[in-house]
Amino acid sequence: MAFLRVSVGRYPDDPELAALIGTLAMKSEEFAALWARQDVADKGPGCYALCHPLVGPLTLDFEVLHTPEPGQVLVSYLPAPVPGAAEALGLVGSWGLT
Repeated sequence: MAFLRVSVGRYPDDPELAALIGTLAMKSEEFAALWARQDVADKGPGCYALCHPLVGPLTLDFEVLHTPEPGQVLVSYLPAPVPGAAEALGLVGSWGLT
């Protein structure tokens, strides 16, 4: 949420971004309450815990690298150092291979 607010600050006149915020605020009380807090933070390193429908729990660490080009970032994801994360990600990655 706080990272989305950073994007709004970078692109204050973007009508599609404004429409997205408005739609989310109207359809989700949780979003509206979080948006009203006005938290602002650039995205840094962190961890996502997901529940994949076929492999189950999947935990990914991520790192955000800012490029010299304004508005562009490179986000890298790696399996977190928890049991089963690397295997689950490997299984998901193997599905596109023939």
